Amino acid sequence: MMDRILTNKWSVRIISLIFAAILFTSVTATSPSVTNVTDGVYVDVINNVPVEVYYDKDNMNVSGVPDTVDVTISGPKGLVQLAKTQPNVIAYIDLTNAKIGTQSVKIKVKGLSDRLKATVNPPTAKVALAEKVTKKYAVEVELNKSVIADGYEAGTSKTDPRRVAITASQEILDQIAYVKATVSDEKDQKSDFTTRATISAFDANLNKLDVEINPGEVEVAVPVSKIGKTVPLRFQQSGNPADKTVTITSITSEDEKVTVIAPESVTSKIEQITIPIDVTQITTDKTLEVSVPVPTGATSITPTSVKVKITTGKKQSDQSSDGASGGAGQPTEKSPDVTPPDKDTEADKQPEEDKKSDQDDKDDVAKQTSTEFTDIPISIVGLVNSESFNTTFVNPINGKVNITISGAKQDMDTLGRNDFNIIASMSNLQEGTHVIPLVVHGLPSKFTFTLSQSKAEIQVTKKVADASNQASN
Repeated sequence: MMDRILTNKWSVRIISLIFAAILFTSVTATSPSVTNVTDGVYVDVINNVPVEVYYDKDNMNVSGVPDTVDVTISGPKGLVQLAKTQPNVIAYIDLTNAKIGTQSVKIKVKGLSDRLKATVNPPTAKVALAEKVTKKYAVEVELNKSVIADGYEAGTSKTDPRRVAITASQEILDQIAYVKATVSDEKDQKSDFTTRATISAFDANLNKLDVEINPGEVEVAVPVSKIGKTVPLRFQQSGNPADKTVTITSITSEDEKVTVIAPESVTSKIEQITIPIDVTQITTDKTLEVSVPVPTGATSITPTSVKVKITTGKKQSDQSSDGASGGAGQPTEKSPDVTPPDKDTEADKQPEEDKKSDQDDKDDVAKQTSTEFTDIPISIVGLVNSESFNTTFVNPINGKVNITISGAKQDMDTLGRNDFNIIASMSNLQEGTHVIPLVVHGLPSKFTFTLSQSKAEIQVTKKVADASNQASN
């Protein structure tokens, strides 16, 4: 039966007509935006048509051109539907004869039938045509956090070449604040390594700029080292409580160890960190937060401060043997072996004035005194890639503090301003404003001190990448 139908000429024609009607209905259903404006004229929109620009690409730079536009077409329905399915519809801007500067230009369309009309949205674009300029910029290496393994740190990375040539209009070049080689593919590195990284240019707000960079990739060498040495903390009592009835029973901390960040030649000589704890004003149990001093030659120390718990007790009154006797005026069963002093000793024969003078001399030697050193500059240490950053003191604004140091008079007489340093450790800190504990370094433990402020507020900002008009490396 089916063979007879298919061999019949009229049957085939009828079936073809049915399929054509179905196909027409399907196309019409998938084009709901088609509108019958007048008899035989239809309107539709082609969205996201790419925009091409024609100009001297070797010597000129263009900005302000939209990536895509929408094109409204009208005409015979069949041609409208055909145009929507064709990939050769292109919007373009012709700047081959345009003058340098900012100007409004018309966006045109090509690739359509002459029987179709087209309207572009937006119809014009405000573009800037400028001569290309090439400058060289230093490359800054940026490592993702996952690149270096825990317990290790990266040193100062180097790129080859150290500088790259960037080509763009002068206006865009003036916006360049950072030129970065970002290393992200490497993971958990524990030793020195070399890799390749793509270069990108950014403005001050870290927006990526559309520029030509040559070369587009550089070789990056990253030194990696283990982070310092972990050593125990030791707390040394400094002074005695002013209240003679109070005694210090213990000085402890939950932080028993610290990590010193320094070359091996420095850490090999460090066995412990000793922190003097001033107890002269302690009257009861107390917890203090104290700064951990950075050893000479070290970059930084972690943690920078620890909490110390001071436990106190009360001294017991002395009791004589007589006080322990069974009754007043009764002798004890056993008297202590005490030899009374010889009334005729030389000490008794010494004039009272001389003995008083000798005692005064001893008191002067042991006497505690204090000296205030004013306007001591704060030294910033430990900032990674410090040559790429600027640091500004927010508080104190002049970067200086006062320190009052106490100690025995004979020791204080020999102490000068150059015998100690006040340090703000900024290890592992990057851009932003940071509050850093201040550490007094180099002051012997026999002295105690008080700072006019225990912390400094410091702002860290990136340096603007240097540029050179020369195109040579």
